[in-house]
Amino acid sequence: MKALLRFPGERKIMLADCPIPSLKPHSVLVRTSATVISPGTEFNQAQQTTASLIQKAWQRPDLVALTLKSLRSDGARQTFDRVQNRLGRPLSMGYCGAGVVHAVADGIADLACGQRVAIGGMNYANHAEWNVVPKNFACPIPDEVSDQKAAFTTLYALALHALRQGGTGIGDRVAILGAGLIGQLVVQTALAAGARTSVIEPNLIRHKTAKTIGATGTYHAAQDAPGKQFDTVYICAPAQGNHTLIDDAARLCRDRGTIVCVGDVAPHGTRDILYIKEIDLRQVRSYGPGRYDPAYEEAGQDYPEGHVRWTVNRYMKAALDLMADGRLDPLPLITRDIMFDAIADHFTRGADADDLATVVHFAHSEMAQDGDSKSPNAHADTQDFLVAPQPISMPRSQPRRDKPVTLGLIGTGNYLGGSILPLLRKHTRIDVLACASQSGLSALAAARKFRAAKAYSDVTDILDNFEINSVIIATRHDSHATLADKALAASKHVWLEKPIAITHDDLERLRPHATNQKSVFMIGHNRRYAAMSQKLRKLLPPDAKQFHYRVRFKPLFTDHWLNRPDQGGRTIGEISHFIDLMTYLSRAKISDIACDWRDRKRGDSIWRVLFSDGSVGEVSYLHTTRNEPKETLEIAAPEFGATLHDWRRLQVNGKVVMRNWRARDKGQKDAIEAFVAAIEKGVPGPDTPSLNDEINLMERILNAANT
Repeated sequence: MKALLRFPGERKIMLADCPIPSLKPHSVLVRTSATVISPGTEFNQAQQTTASLIQKAWQRPDLVALTLKSLRSDGARQTFDRVQNRLGRPLSMGYCGAGVVHAVADGIADLACGQRVAIGGMNYANHAEWNVVPKNFACPIPDEVSDQKAAFTTLYALALHALRQGGTGIGDRVAILGAGLIGQLVVQTALAAGARTSVIEPNLIRHKTAKTIGATGTYHAAQDAPGKQFDTVYICAPAQGNHTLIDDAARLCRDRGTIVCVGDVAPHGTRDILYIKEIDLRQVRSYGPGRYDPAYEEAGQDYPEGHVRWTVNRYMKAALDLMADGRLDPLPLITRDIMFDAIADHFTRGADADDLATVVHFAHSEMAQDGDSKSPNAHADTQDFLVAPQPISMPRSQPRRDKPVTLGLIGTGNYLGGSILPLLRKHTRIDVLACASQSGLSALAAARKFRAAKAYSDVTDILDNFEINSVIIATRHDSHATLADKALAASKHVWLEKPIAITHDDLERLRPHATNQKSVFMIGHNRRYAAMSQKLRKLLPPDAKQFHYRVRFKPLFTDHWLNRPDQGGRTIGEISHFIDLMTYLSRAKISDIACDWRDRKRGDSIWRVLFSDGSVGEVSYLHTTRNEPKETLEIAAPEFGATLHDWRRLQVNGKVVMRNWRARDKGQKDAIEAFVAAIEKGVPGPDTPSLNDEINLMERILNAANT
């Protein structure tokens, strides 16, 4: 399919070929008929994309700080690889549109194939021929509403949520600062609510449009408008740095009036004027309750209407109903209509101050053929959109097929892209032939780095490919066991990033393969392959030892996927790394594992491991707020002591025996080499645990964690 993509590393925006995204749970696959370009948001994205590295650094000082931190801890090479991976990943554009449902995930009863729907959400309702949209961001379109109008639904949802935040009702006096597209939509919704509405905007054409749709007063600047007159002032213009918009809005407000920040407005205001009038300052968070909540967006969970009356989906439905009644009409706000194949040129020309809304029409839409259709039956012939996803071949020379490892990459996220991919590109005995990710975009970025790799959104395209003999699986944790099961059943050699599984049921799925293991199977427990681990193992005494492993980690964002219960949590996802390393160093089998949860929700825990030779291990896995090393491993035995300092320095009996000057080496390169060697020889190396060993280790971990 075609999609409008931003390529930050190449500093360009282009209409590119990419895989049709695969259907996710709680989502629908939609063939797009129309989208709307929101000029403020999207031309700002375009400007960020085409900016130089220095300009990007100025725009995002937070990312610069993270890069500098990575440079200090991981070295120049790894930091460069990670930055290149992020810059090389294409980004989608768009967040509001309309189309026809092509496929529906299991369990969705209120949406059906062939149904016209309004769609919304950044990274969901993209300027693309096909989109996978969460069910709560898709809403059936009434017969009376055309696709062209329905494409504005998400933008109207934002305006309705702004009105709800401002408490605007019949007879209220309202001022809108900034009459761009969002400001005009707020004007319309405020008028529909019965408010008397004035607009403050320097652009004369926008003045005229505001009057056309019903604004009672227009002013060129806030100083021209009467002060102390308005119940609510909506700021619909962006304002960063030192600005006076909030002060201007406060002057316009009556005593105890309300200011609602709809645009990207930094909260800078003079206390005195806000204090004297007791101004209520409020913020609009996107399209309403549910936005940015993974449970609402990704898991399809709704809020009870009795507790949360208005959500994203309910705002969307209200907007569609108001358009059907004629009380909202976006047509006067459309300044351009373009075909989808011209969208890249539209962004190349740059923003026009006189533009409000640009509607993008797709080639298969009724508007593109003979006028905009209002009838859902116009798309009832589903044969028109039953198009199978096509792989995207990069125009490069064909690779030789005489290399021992022909590889498919499943899950091309930040870890694989920044840490593993650079090693694969340099490996002389590996050919990467395919990459897969759910959206297809990160797979496209990964495929572009190899000679003839293809990008997919469906893993079956890799598992069914007889040319591919091996896979690396680096998806989210809840899919690890399922994908490994399918890959082993397809006779592929498997490298599976930890953890092997997060539930006992997942482990049982893999047990049949352990009894008759024909393919090479490795978990990404790379620490056992690191040069420091190899050196330390040779120097350790044969008697029982005591291991004390201090692991200190920084908090993740609360909505990070690792914090979700269905992903097992951060601790279950990572703890096997450290227990595996102690097992490797002890040369003994585990006899027991116990877990002492200090804060289960946060993941803080103490793990105690007993070994068959009498060795004892402890992993202290705790949050930290200090700038301290993530990993410190101390090993004690009679007349012996060793400390591994965060994979930078190995000290034995008070003497430094090994040091990594440039960067931490945790063994990824050596682990990949062991994987390749095992495939070449047809048998894993002596230091590689079997599938049965890995299953037993994870079973002990899950038992200890009471999971």
